Amino acid sequence: MSIHGNQYVMPLFSTTSKIQPITENDELALAYYLLTKDLKENEKILSFSNLLWPFLTIQGVNATHIIIDGLLVFSKKDKLTNPPRQPLIGHLLRNIENRSKIEQLTNIIEILSYKDLEAQEIGEGEESEYQKMTIEGLVNPSFLQTLAKLLPLIDYRPINKFQPLDTKVSTELGLDIAEKYRKIIEYMKGNALRWNNQIELITKEVDKWLIDLNVQYKDIETRYSSQISKTSQSIDDTQVHQKMALERDKIDQWKVNEKKKVIESISVLFKTIERELEEMLKKNKFYTKSEALKSRVFEDVLSNFEGQFAYLLEEGKNFIDSVTNLTKKYLELKERGPSIDSEANERLAYLSSKLDTELKDRNAHLS
Repeated sequence: MSIHGNQYVMPLFSTTSKIQPITENDELALAYYLLTKDLKENEKILSFSNLLWPFLTIQGVNATHIIIDGLLVFSKKDKLTNPPRQPLIGHLLRNIENRSKIEQLTNIIEILSYKDLEAQEIGEGEESEYQKMTIEGLVNPSFLQTLAKLLPLIDYRPINKFQPLDTKVSTELGLDIAEKYRKIIEYMKGNALRWNNQIELITKEVDKWLIDLNVQYKDIETRYSSQISKTSQSIDDTQVHQKMALERDKIDQWKVNEKKKVIESISVLFKTIERELEEMLKKNKFYTKSEALKSRVFEDVLSNFEGQFAYLLEEGKNFIDSVTNLTKKYLELKERGPSIDSEANERLAYLSSKLDTELKDRNAHLS
């Protein structure tokens, strides 16, 4: 389509207010410089002229306009997310089917991202999560930012000195592009609303899960804290030292009492000896009374003396045997002293090992 007559023309360059505006010849000189400064040795310019690049502005949405590139150099190509699959998500949230919360969330993510088998079948090899979008000629925002700096400098003037480039976009095609743009915008708004509703639905359910988890967490934390407190108080280094000191005092007292018992048992041995001697002395006492014996006939008393000596010899022999046996018992009782010390040390070692094991078990339980 050829363009004739006066048209709105934007300059190729803009200047600040402090610099004199660029004239038409200056603009051509700058354009020529930019065109030639990076020419390679095997490159050359065949022609150089003023060209007009056609852009169309058409109403978009809500009192806005879109700019369409008449040469269709620019085109907006992208992809849009498909709407969330609300029925599947609702069914999944309502029917737990013995799935854990992690499994439910995993399934929800697969459904929302169209990664499940059903979505893959629907997509037929394409990305089920997205749909492709193309708007021919729509100028992208980054390029529009550069045009925005030139728009205040636009000028309505004749273009007889310019060579207009033929636009590929007719008025009807431009209106169709604008209509397609508006429909995509409306679709995106509706899609965003559906996504927000889906997010709210999932958020409400997940919030319930989080409340339950917090309750469970608090319950577990309370029970663990209570158990840790009880376990911590069950035994520690201080208690080990205290119990060892108390037990050591008890064992020392036990040693003293046991050795006293041994001494008492040894003393009983001497009491036995004393009773035997007393019996012999008792029977010998009659022969120590000389005044009573002198009153008797000498020949008659001799047999008594001989009988007493025989008794003393026999009893003396028995007494020696008894002392020998009692000496053996004494030696056995004497050995009880080191045995008591050994038993006391074993009891202390056993208690120390037991307390050390309890302390290690407590630390392992706490960890």
